Amino acid sequence: MSKPELIKEIKNEITQNGPIPFVRFMAQALYHPKYGYYTGSGDKIGWKGDFYTSSTVHPVFGELLAKQCIQMKDEIGDVPLTIVEAGAGKGTLCQDILTLLSKEYPDVFKHCQYIIIESSPFFKELQQKRLCSTFSDHVSWASSIPQNLKGILFSNELLDAFPVHRLRVEKENIQEIFVDWQENRFVEILQPPSTPKLLSYLNRLGVSYKQSAELEINLKALDWMTEAGKALLKGFVITIDYGYPASQLYSPRRAKGTFLCYQKHQSNENPYTRIGEQDMTAHIDFTSLADQGKKVQLDPIGFTDQMHFLMGLGIAQRMEGPAKNMFESEEAKKEFLAMKHLMDPAGMGQTFKVLVQAKNITARQALDGLQYNALSLLNQA
Repeated sequence: MSKPELIKEIKNEITQNGPIPFVRFMAQALYHPKYGYYTGSGDKIGWKGDFYTSSTVHPVFGELLAKQCIQMKDEIGDVPLTIVEAGAGKGTLCQDILTLLSKEYPDVFKHCQYIIIESSPFFKELQQKRLCSTFSDHVSWASSIPQNLKGILFSNELLDAFPVHRLRVEKENIQEIFVDWQENRFVEILQPPSTPKLLSYLNRLGVSYKQSAELEINLKALDWMTEAGKALLKGFVITIDYGYPASQLYSPRRAKGTFLCYQKHQSNENPYTRIGEQDMTAHIDFTSLADQGKKVQLDPIGFTDQMHFLMGLGIAQRMEGPAKNMFESEEAKKEFLAMKHLMDPAGMGQTFKVLVQAKNITARQALDGLQYNALSLLNQA
């Protein structure tokens, strides 16, 4: 069931100003200050929510990411470790990273600062309840990326939740999907693109279809990457999300695009039901992210999938103990299956990708998480 107050807000905007681009509808549905999906209360992340993230599957995800951060710190130089996480959900990833650092790298942990960028009051409250009693000296919150940052900036399943423009392509005719209010319901109509940036985006990539197709363009993700590159003085940007290189994302194989809605781990393609009560998402174009980063001195140094990223960081070794005991211990079996879930090539293991970019890093030691590097896939050809 939709939130009636949110429907009224969007309907009034359309009634007063005319049809709105779908990107605006999605922004209101997800981020309206009072009634949006992400700004409202309620279980969203985890097995009891609408979707789960890698950090909620098993702590090993955060533990291995922490070890990658230690290796990156050595590349950044003799400064305290600073980690900035954009969009931290329930705070589980922060908790797992800092717990590992406190146990295995106490000297680094002593001076470590972990900054969370969080726009949702609901999630910020959850994070503070989880983290402040144990890590109050190390965790702080900010509204934007700190300027002149020397450290590591990462996001895990953040960019896929940014509002997207949806286009319909009929050979050389490109139109944008707008949302109108007709006969007491929301309907989609086609109009010329709302900004020339959309056509420039497609022209840059050389996107063309012989058959009719729908696709999504995430301009806000490019803005976020620009902000990241300008704020980072020296260090790394790690982007973990589901998506593809442009050549795979914008292909006839995906003629319906990748836009989906989620509620209680069930997907659907209808954004006009359960408005404000369901998640909306679309896959990330990692080629354009990498290209945008280059404009702000972010050098793409690695691209891989989650399975190979975790393999490079030693997850196979971590799985050996639970694997040996899984038939004698229900707990060991549960732990093994959770780690296997992170690696599943038919699921999270290959669906999630990892893009690593660096700025003002000269030593360029090979990073463990990039032992299986597929950076060449980001070429537009």
